[in-house]
Amino acid sequence: MRADVAVVGAGVIGALAAYELAKRGVAVVLLDAEKPGAATLASAGMLAPHPEGLSGELLEAGLYGLARYPELLAELRERGYEVEAGFSGAWVAALTPSEKAAWEAEEPLPYPVRGGQGARCFPGGYVHPRRLREALLEAFRALGGVYRRAEVEGVAQGRLLLGEERVEARRILLAVGAWGGRFGLRVRPLKGEALLLLGEAPPGPLFAGEGYLLPREGGVYLGATAREGFGEGVDLFGLRWLADYAHERFPALEGARFREAVFGFRPLGELFVGEVEEGIYAAVGHGRNGVLLAPWTAKRLLKLLGVADDAA
Repeated sequence: MRADVAVVGAGVIGALAAYELAKRGVAVVLLDAEKPGAATLASAGMLAPHPEGLSGELLEAGLYGLARYPELLAELRERGYEVEAGFSGAWVAALTPSEKAAWEAEEPLPYPVRGGQGARCFPGGYVHPRRLREALLEAFRALGGVYRRAEVEGVAQGRLLLGEERVEARRILLAVGAWGGRFGLRVRPLKGEALLLLGEAPPGPLFAGEGYLLPREGGVYLGATAREGFGEGVDLFGLRWLADYAHERFPALEGARFREAVFGFRPLGELFVGEVEEGIYAAVGHGRNGVLLAPWTAKRLLKLLGVADDAA
């Protein structure tokens, strides 16, 4: 198999980069091992640059992503793909006088929070990461892109090894998330666990103390734990932490019913989007902001590859 560009990893970052390249006429093959715990499949999809504490270039990148998503979702809608999203804002609930002063949280709470002393609303929103990934993959295929479920065992200049099979590509993009260490990238896994509940949701992402809530499929996404390592599944520690957090902070969730528990591995490390060796590029270290930073990352990768930023 041959392509102009091979993208390894079909989370939101890899899928968006592949879609943007295919849209511009580049021959792309997209490869993904579809491992359990892929961050996109469990991600909250928060678009909240200020509440996430981003600053400097990262804040600019986050604001770019926030501005780009309505355009991207409208573009996908025109192609026939609907993705759940909302852009009414992102809130921080102050729980102490010092937090209230630090955040200038003088607005009313958008949702009941035990101990809440006020809130501040920032520009922000959310997007459903699983649905976004599905839409990007379908649009990518419709543009002639090739998607393969395959585990890449090694990469070298101009080729990728898939067991006994070889893929040849002039350029290779590694968007492998928490599995970057397998390719010599400085990243390690941070496991996050979350609950999907049937209950009343806030109007958008709501940060309160160590966790957060946001709307998801007519219910609530409640997150999230954070522990280093590749431990699979949602364990008793994670369930207890999430249940205790919901009980302590959100009275509106007292009667909420359980829908699903999810887990994923965030790529922890310094953010890097660039060339690691001739013809091989990487996008790693996005932490829990991979969805937010995906549009900026795709734009930067296109520039590195010398591909025009305007769609053909």
